[in-house]
Amino acid sequence: MTTNTMQYTNYEFTMDEPIQDTLIRDAKSIYKNILQSCFHQYDNDNIVKKWDLWGSFIVYVTLSIIIFLDKEILDKKSTFTYFFVIFMVGNILVSLNLSLLHIKIHFFQSLCIISYSLFPIVFSSFINMFIPCKMLQLLFSIISTVWSSYNCILILGKFTKNNRLLISFFPICLFQFFIATLLLIK
Repeated sequence: MTTNTMQYTNYEFTMDEPIQDTLIRDAKSIYKNILQSCFHQYDNDNIVKKWDLWGSFIVYVTLSIIIFLDKEILDKKSTFTYFFVIFMVGNILVSLNLSLLHIKIHFFQSLCIISYSLFPIVFSSFINMFIPCKMLQLLFSIISTVWSSYNCILILGKFTKNNRLLISFFPICLFQFFIATLLLIK
């Protein structure tokens, strides 16, 4: 009696997958989630179905590094830590607010969506590092904050009850405004 054993060439969801394949697969997933949250190029529910916390980590580390690179800050190590913790705690509080309002997705899914929707703020703060004009920096920050809020509302709006839209999205917009302001005045 012979048994047919299948030879798996797709290492997805196994511990046998090479590290390089894992990193490439995760990088592609993060890239697709950023495109989907900022430009809505893929399936609208893909970011909800295939959520991850790598994007959150990368967004908040990048924001903290941008603040860290400011020449006027003297205590860079503690500043990096403070801002990273502020960003993460703020995102957790906003996601907890959404969970308490009985949004139709889980806590970690909302954490992921809010983080990915912050990418325009990350991009504008990176661009603002090279722009000396404060008025242009302010303009880029305003545009990126509105864009980020719009992205988050567009994705999460499908999972929120109509009578709870304002109370759900006001903290998100306030959080994103707070982050943009911190990055602008750093």
